[in-house]
This record gives sequence, C-alpha cells and structure tokens, in this order.
Amino acid sequence: MTLTAPTFSQIKAQVATIQQKSSRADVIGIQSSGRWSDDTRIQDGDQTYLIYQCDSPLACRIAIREPVEKKTTKVLITGLDENELGDDLRYRLAKHKLFNIDPWQMVCSQFNARNVDTRLTHHPWLAETLLELGSRHGFPPARGGFLDAESAWSFLLEHQIQLRGEAPDLTSLLKWTLDHTATQHFRHSTPEFQEATIKWLSEQAGPVARLILQCVQQEQFQQDPLPIGIAMIVLFHQEAQGKLEKACGKFEGRYFKNHSPEPELMQRWISSAREVVRSLQHAAPKRHRQIVQRSDEILKELSAEKYAYLSHSSLLGFEQRLIRFGETLSDMVSRNSWSEISVLQELSESVRKHDLANQDPRQLERLEMSLRLVRWLREESQSHQKDPQSLGAAARFQLETGGFLDWARLQLRHGDAVEVLSQAYLQLFEKVTQVRERQAQHVSQLLADWTSAGSKGNDVIPVEQILEQIVAPLAAEQPVLLIVIDGMSVAVCRELLSNLTRHEWVALAEPNHRFNRPAMAVIPSVTEFSRTSLLTGKLKQGGQNEEKKGFQNHPQLTGSNKNAQPPLLYHKAGLQGPDQSDLAGDLRKEIASSRSVVGVIVNAVDDNLLKGEQLDTRWSREQIQVLPTLLHEARNASRLVVLVSDHGHVLDCQTQHRPGTDETTGGERWRPAGVSPTEGETLISGSRVLSAGQKLVAPWSERIRYTMKKNGYHGGLSPQEMIVPIVVLSSTDEIPTGWSEQPIDTPAWWDEVLPEIEEIKPAAPAKPKRKPVSKTPMLFNDLEDEPETSAPAEAPAVPAWIQSLLKSPVFKDQKRLGGRHLPDDATFTRLLHALDRREGTMTLRALTRALEAPPMRMRGILAKTERVLNVDGYDVIRYDETSDTVELQRDLLLKQFGLED
Repeated sequence: MTLTAPTFSQIKAQVATIQQKSSRADVIGIQSSGRWSDDTRIQDGDQTYLIYQCDSPLACRIAIREPVEKKTTKVLITGLDENELGDDLRYRLAKHKLFNIDPWQMVCSQFNARNVDTRLTHHPWLAETLLELGSRHGFPPARGGFLDAESAWSFLLEHQIQLRGEAPDLTSLLKWTLDHTATQHFRHSTPEFQEATIKWLSEQAGPVARLILQCVQQEQFQQDPLPIGIAMIVLFHQEAQGKLEKACGKFEGRYFKNHSPEPELMQRWISSAREVVRSLQHAAPKRHRQIVQRSDEILKELSAEKYAYLSHSSLLGFEQRLIRFGETLSDMVSRNSWSEISVLQELSESVRKHDLANQDPRQLERLEMSLRLVRWLREESQSHQKDPQSLGAAARFQLETGGFLDWARLQLRHGDAVEVLSQAYLQLFEKVTQVRERQAQHVSQLLADWTSAGSKGNDVIPVEQILEQIVAPLAAEQPVLLIVIDGMSVAVCRELLSNLTRHEWVALAEPNHRFNRPAMAVIPSVTEFSRTSLLTGKLKQGGQNEEKKGFQNHPQLTGSNKNAQPPLLYHKAGLQGPDQSDLAGDLRKEIASSRSVVGVIVNAVDDNLLKGEQLDTRWSREQIQVLPTLLHEARNASRLVVLVSDHGHVLDCQTQHRPGTDETTGGERWRPAGVSPTEGETLISGSRVLSAGQKLVAPWSERIRYTMKKNGYHGGLSPQEMIVPIVVLSSTDEIPTGWSEQPIDTPAWWDEVLPEIEEIKPAAPAKPKRKPVSKTPMLFNDLEDEPETSAPAEAPAVPAWIQSLLKSPVFKDQKRLGGRHLPDDATFTRLLHALDRREGTMTLRALTRALEAPPMRMRGILAKTERVLNVDGYDVIRYDETSDTVELQRDLLLKQFGLED
C-alpha cells in the first residue's frame, strides 16, 4: 500500500497496464492511504479519466452509477480494504479487486520488462518520472526483457532535457549545452534529478562532465561550457605558463568556486571543445562565430586576451597571428635583413593552422606571396648576379622570374584588412618594386639597342612572327585553337597557367628548348599596332577588319591547311550567343570542325584595365567567362591550344600623370619624340616602332602615365608590357613532333625546396670501377650509374613509420586491390617523406618538384596514392583543389594501417 496519494501519471500507467490485460476494465479500483484531491475529470488526448476519492462503500456505489461517455475510464481511489467493499462492488471492478500502486511494477509492465536494473531502483522518484515521460512519448520495449540503466537513462535524458545518445561523451555533452531550452530544462528540474544526472553522466563521460554541468547549473554560465573550453586553450597553454597566474586565479574563482581542477581534466575539456568547435565551423558557421566570440570575451574578462594567438580557434587570436607576421615582415624589410625568414615561415604556418585561415583564401595567398618575395630578396642579396647582357636573356628572365615577381608583388598592392599587415605588405611591395624599376630601366636600354639595330637574333620571337614560327608548324600536325588574350602580361599568364594545368592540360615546350621562347610586342605596345601585327604576320597598324583579313590570308597558316579551309578569326562580338551566356553556336561548330586553325580574341584583361580599379582580380579560367567553354570544346576536338597575348600591361600603382606634348598623337604610355625623354622615359627608334617617323618616347617606369587614371595601362617599354608569353597546351598524349612536356618552370624560391629525399636502396656490395654509362632519366628509377668507388652505398635514414607501412599486411592488401600501374614503394616513400617533413601539408607544385615528377603525371600519381592509402574511404591523404595543397593525416594513417608512431 502506498503511503502517499497516487499521481495522475501513476494512475494513468496503472490503468494502461490493466487495460492491456483485460478487455473489460472501465472501472478500476486503486487502494491508497493517500487521498486524491485533484480534479475529478481529466482529459488526456481522446481519453477521459473520471477519478473519484471514495471513503466509503456508498461513495463507491455512487461513483460507479455515474453515467459515462465513450472512451472514459472510472478510477476509484479508496483507503478501504477489499472485504469492506462487498462482493457486489468488487464484481463491478476490473479484475474484481483493488490494485495497489507499485511504480516499479508499472514501469516493468509499461516497458515490457521482467526485471529492472538495481542501479535504477535506488532512486524512488525515477519510476514516477519514467512513467510520466512514457505516458507522453511512448514506452520503448526493454531489450531482452531487462530494463538496464543505460536504456532507462537514455530515455530519461532524451525526453527530460533533450540530451540524446545512449552513451553520452564530452563532445555530445558540450553540443547539448548550446541548446538554451535544453539547459533551462536541466536547471529547472528537481535537485534530486540534477544530482542524479550529474552522477550518471560523470560515470559515463568522465569527471569533466560534473564540471560542465555545474557551469550549466549557474544561470550566468549555463551556455559557457564550450566557450570556456576554447578559452582554456590559452589559459593552460604551455607557452603561457608563468604569465597568466592572475587570469587562472580569476578563472578558477569564477567557474569552480576557487577549486583548482586537475590539469588532466582541463585538457580533456579542451580537447572535446576543440572537436566540437571544428565540427561547427562548416556545419553551423553563425553558431561557430558566436562561440569563439564568447571565448574571446572570457579571455578579455580574465585579462588574458593578449595571448589569444595561442588558440587555433580565437577570432582575436587569428588577427594577432596576422599582426605578429606583419610586425616581423615589416622589421625585416626596414632592416633589409632576410636572415630571420625561418621565423617568418613559422609565423606563416601558425596563421595557416588556425581554424579561420581558410575563410579568406585570398588572404592566405597574399601571405604566401610575401614569403615568396622575401625568399627571392634573400636569394638576390646572396647571389650578386649581374644584369642580363642581351635582350634575349632579359626576356627569359621576365618569363622565368620577373613574371612571378610581378604576380606576387601585385597581389600585395591592395594590402590587407589588418592594418599592421597591410603596412608591411606595402613596405615589401615598395622594396621589390624598386628592384623591378631598376631592372625595367636596364631592359628598356637593351630594347632600344635591339630595336635600333634591326631587331635581330633568335632568342626572342617578334610578335608578328608568332603565327609563322609557332602556330603554323603545329597546325601542320594537329588542329589548333589560337586564343589571344589582349593585354595579358607574363604575370597574368603565370597565374592563369597555374590554374589551367590543374584541369587536364599540359604545357608543351617547343623543339630544342626546355621552355618556349618569349615574344616581343611591337612599339608602341598597344592593340592597334601589336595585335594587328600579330594576326597579320606583318608590322602593321589596323583594326578588326585588317586583323580578320590578314589572319585569313596569312601565307604560313594557309600553307599548313590540309583541307583548304582558311584560318578563321573571331573577335569579342562573335564569341558569345545572343544572351551572352554561352559560346556562339557557329564558333562551337568551327572548333569541332576539321579547320586547321581557329582563332579567338578575348578582351578580359584589357577590359579589366578600364573598370577593375577597385577589384582584386584572380586570374583563373573561371574568371574569364568564355575560357572554360573554349577549352572544353578544344579538348573534345583534340585541338592544341596556343595561348598568347599581343602585349602586356602595368597596373596603376601610385602613377604620376605627365602631360604629353601632343596627346592626340600619343597614348596612355607613349608620346611623340618631340620633347627629349625625362626621368623614367626612354627614346626608342627603329623599324618596329610604328608611330610616325619610327621614333617615340615611352616610360620604362610603371609609375608614369600620360592620360586619365585607370586600373592599368599599356603602350610603354617596361618588360611587363613588351614581353609576350607563348603557351602551348595539349590535353592528349599525342605531342607534336619535336615538342615535349615542359618540366616544372617555377623558380626555386617560389616553392620552398626541401632537401633532396633519396630513395631507399640496400647497401650495395663492392664493385669494380667502370666508365659511367649515359642514361635517359626516368621517373623514380632505382637504377643509377655504378659509383666509381668501391665503397658500399649507405642507405639513407627514412622514418621508421614509413618503413613499417611498406611492410604492413594492410598496405600490401591495399596495393593488391588498387589495380595496375600503382606507384612503386620508392615513390610512396618519397611522397610520404616529403609531406611528413612539411608537417603533412604541401602545395601540389612543391610536391611535384620534390618527387621530380612531370606535372601532368602528378595528378595521376596522387590519385593512385589515395586509392592505396585511403582505407575505408577515410581521407588519409587528400588534395584540395581550391588551395592547391596536398594534406597527409599521419595519425589517421597509422590508425588505419594498425601501426605505432
């Protein structure tokens, strides 16, 4: 017999239990010493309960006689014994008896359990809570007829405080604290429920759960556990030891009532908080930002914000990392000292490792560009190389080095949102620009001498001979799509090419050259002179009509045409259809046809010079609207693509306006020769000068203009304007006779070069001397010329984990399942060793250089490597196309292959 009055949930559960076993249970008697004092009529869904307190047999009879509606159950609560009721009353009751309220018996009945875990029965209130929640949400059947504590608590926590999961861990608990409604339910629940919940979760998730829930119990901190975990990264960081004692004291006083939790518990909290915050970064970016902002507020409240940079998650810390990089860079530039580049590299890595690093890829690119420029300045300061002595050498420098320098420095001209970093970038920009200006002056003099001497030599290709020397010989073997990007400088070409060669295109080198020769624009380097000369094959001034006619009748192109179809040229107006969203249908047909040469003019760069002043343009195939479709059609038609420009350009970087003597006969960056050249200008004359009198004055300095301010200009004598890149692209294995795949052509300072990684070779026995035999280099070839010494070769040191991997059964199984033509073990070794030495991350270009692999083959090597190493679909190694980086997760590899570090 119960000692207290039954609750409605108990009554409801008791009724449900009886009605499950008896079809005739409209009137149910419950014996209870406690009195029912609530409403007599209770509606629960479509079921009605009439509950009467009956203190005598007469009261029972009156209650029984009360008329009822359908779906109504009468419940008689009485303190009488069954013998006091009489047989007639007992006969009217369900089962002809009075029932006693036994909460745990009802729990068993409702959950279809025969037994209950004794860990539950220690809490008398728990049965009532389970019955109440079950009446609202349903009773899941106990597994195997046994209601264990794990299942009961899972049901209880899910429906009482919305904490889901049978075995909650710290990460799920921290995620739960983000639900304000859920934490409110916990705070407003009974003290006995709170204490039991804390005890249970501490047993399941560890003692940190108690600390977290104690924060939730305090209204002002109830949603702070996750931000607290992120703030603790700073407070308990190794580098902060001995510097944040006061902050830690405040922290413990505020959140732990001056109790100092064990460091191990704090580290578990931190680790789980990091995991949760990282998962939210992409899944719920708004919530992620709120959490890290609150974490920064906590650091400020504790006067620890100065060390926020120690956290990989802190918004404030990310900016501090950028500031630290900027301060170091600024100091190096000011002192003209590059010896601390390793410190700058470490600061760069700290920025890249921050969770927020990828939110602005352009910001990371600028960071990398600044490092590249510093590496070049260090190399320049140590080399003491002389200026090129010929125009050909100067033009090659522009292709091989200068274009990369311009690409890098021009990305810095817009600065950065972080002021300190922005100022450092501008300092570095000015430093490199000074060097480039000196180089440009030297080139202008070489150009003037070359032009006045008749423009002789084979080191550079005059722009009017590109069709004759490059396009016509190619078209004699394979159909060609000529793409002329008006105004494309070497810097733009380099950036564009780095993107194009990621998309199934490989750059080719002309016969007897490692790289294609540079071309030279005519003078002045503007469209009406240089593009017309390019397309007609003659030094000529003209417009679109002259270009079309000259291109169609070009003698070398016509002579290479096997099908008697003349070359066809499309200008801007003919590239796209009526809605400007697609390639024109007739152009698609021509590219797919057997016509040997189809040419198109793309004005994307030139247009950007007119209206792109406030834009930070990223030159990729997607940026140039028609380019992806042109390349797609060319690939489908197995056409070679020749990518050229007619001239380059300079961007407006604090240019000074100088009025020309007669602006009607001059241009943006050239003027008649009536007035002698002044500082920054050169007088140039010769047959390739197409202005009146074959003579003009033009600036070699990129900071002079003669017309209104724009985003950029052309017409001058700087290498950025005069030197024209020539790129030949192929998407098939059919390479024209004499041509070859270009090796990686980035300068050493562009990609950080690792020390040479040798292949694994067993010690060789002593062999007699013999004359070395010349061999053609092969990718990852283990065969080398015999050493002239009889000493055995010494095997290089390779990390033990790589050697263990190569011997592991899982690795051998993966290679067996991976199919044919997989990389050999030496290749796996070099690749993994290279990534490991860069802490698991490298650009694809740097990795290609480290492996000495042909660029076109690198994607295939990487794909096959992923096939072997990515066991069960886990990303042990992956390539991110957006950032062009390869990432190795060594810890995951060791786990997947069952290895120890």
